[in-house]
Amino acid sequence: MIIRRLQEQDLRQAKEIWEEAFDDKPAFVEWYFRRRFRPEEGVGIFSGSRLLCNLHLVPYRIRLRGRSIPTAYLVGLATREEYRRQGLAKSLLTFALRSLREKGVFFTFLMPFAIPFYTRLGWGICGQHRIYLLPPGTKFPAEKDPGTVAVKDSAPDPAVLDRIYQTWSSHFDGCLLRTEEDWDGLLFDHFLDGGEVWLLKEAGAGPTAYALFYPGTEENLLRETAYLTPAAGGRLMEHLAARNGKPLVWSAPDAVLPLPLPEPEEVKPVFLGRITDLKAALEFPAYPPGPPGTWRLRVEDPLLPENNGVFLLARKGDGKMEVTPARGAKADLACAIGDLARLLSGTISPEEAIKNRLLTGDEKLAAFFLRLFPKGGLYINDYF
Repeated sequence: MIIRRLQEQDLRQAKEIWEEAFDDKPAFVEWYFRRRFRPEEGVGIFSGSRLLCNLHLVPYRIRLRGRSIPTAYLVGLATREEYRRQGLAKSLLTFALRSLREKGVFFTFLMPFAIPFYTRLGWGICGQHRIYLLPPGTKFPAEKDPGTVAVKDSAPDPAVLDRIYQTWSSHFDGCLLRTEEDWDGLLFDHFLDGGEVWLLKEAGAGPTAYALFYPGTEENLLRETAYLTPAAGGRLMEHLAARNGKPLVWSAPDAVLPLPLPEPEEVKPVFLGRITDLKAALEFPAYPPGPPGTWRLRVEDPLLPENNGVFLLARKGDGKMEVTPARGAKADLACAIGDLARLLSGTISPEEAIKNRLLTGDEKLAAFFLRLFPKGGLYINDYF
């Protein structure tokens, strides 16, 4: 068996494996392999010319700790049925993480088919959604309506949506930075599943909010909404919550939103994150300036020995961090690679991390170290 990048002649087999493993509509599969997926973004395990297992590494850019970085969305990990439970997926994931590391990608993410499968291999929860239930007749207090109207748009201009999305998402750390191709894919998938796009338009201002909306038989689903002002977002949600007498379910960012919302029905883990290069990941953030200090951190990584062991973390006076291996040294602190991904992404607060003993060792050092990673959280809402 060999592991290598996919080539054009491998697409037919990659599509076969996708259709066997996933319950997607034929129209989406055809579109995905014709328009979205490029063979050089895939890796696979082959026996001769037969593709046994494959994975797609979809390139994205993401805002992490206030800075834009290249990343990859791991999509479509699947193995032919007769070759499952032989460790092929684990081997392919290791190959994929190393190939991303070589390209300078130190953080990657995926939507898991089973969370325990990935967390035991070093992934951590990095993207959560708050699920809100807004009953019919929901109202948000606002100043006088400046003349707004909600309209359904069957052919929305992605540039208009992106303008609103960029302004709205700038308030959250971790949002995907969508390209025109990303918007085309998102809207294709949304309309294919019977979704609608609604815009809130203000007199003399054009669209100030949008919603990706699914009308349902028992409840309506607000897949995504973005707005230029909280008042615009509130007015559009009021309109959708009053549409057909059914409650509106909103899958929202796990963040403080400038709207008087009820307590969420649940906080749902949706995406997992993975560090591929420990040194690059810890040297990346712009840490707040402070007194120099050093720590010896032991990290456990079940897939990548390069990230496994004790590392010396030297914090400079300007806040920059230098990370070097310190093999054999005694550690001051210890952390699993998946929990470090949670801290880096801001999904868990320092207080929660200490309480749950995700970082163990010297308590004073742990508390100071965790203050370097304030809670922020990623908001990812693209599913391929």
